Amino acid sequence: MWRLCGLFLVAILAWSCGSTGNDDQQVFEFLRFDNTGLTQEDAMRETSADIDNLQDCCEAIGQQCTAWEPFTNATVNAVFRNMEAADIHLERVVIDTGPRAKFGVITRNVSGVIPGGRCPSGASCVEDRDCAAAGENAEVGDCFHAETNIGAILLFDVFDKQHIPTGTDNVQITFFASDPHRSFEARTSYVVTFADFNNCP
Repeated sequence: MWRLCGLFLVAILAWSCGSTGNDDQQVFEFLRFDNTGLTQEDAMRETSADIDNLQDCCEAIGQQCTAWEPFTNATVNAVFRNMEAADIHLERVVIDTGPRAKFGVITRNVSGVIPGGRCPSGASCVEDRDCAAAGENAEVGDCFHAETNIGAILLFDVFDKQHIPTGTDNVQITFFASDPHRSFEARTSYVVTFADFNNCP
């Protein structure tokens, strides 16, 4: 009898804790990249980017450059959605530049909060019936999972840009995050072209 109860308890715990594997991206969703509000010369788009890897001279007197083109870190916004009730905290991003670049893997700490589902009252929820259970007159869509834009995530700093050779890479990007009970990861790819893009005014 005790053995059966123990097995039943283990089954309940396994079901309630969930997995940190295949269902991560059904809870912690990466939606797209975004360039809203970014002030930099590198062109960051939803699925691709153009990264300048050589700083050009814009004006020169004789052999001396008097004005260089803007050359800054390459940042991008990332849009997520959290499909559970608890808030998810973004922790780091890992950027694999691929075998062609021979630059290796970049790991950066990032921070940001992706809120979970919310009822009209502000109560946490996973689905509409959670809002009804909280005493609200719930209707379809009452449990709202908002898109969250985490701004200006650093992908490549000035050093990286100057040391990644010219060419186009299918860069693999993995975001790591956690809530109070488990950790998550969301993977995506980003087509990045490194080249001498002349951004002189």
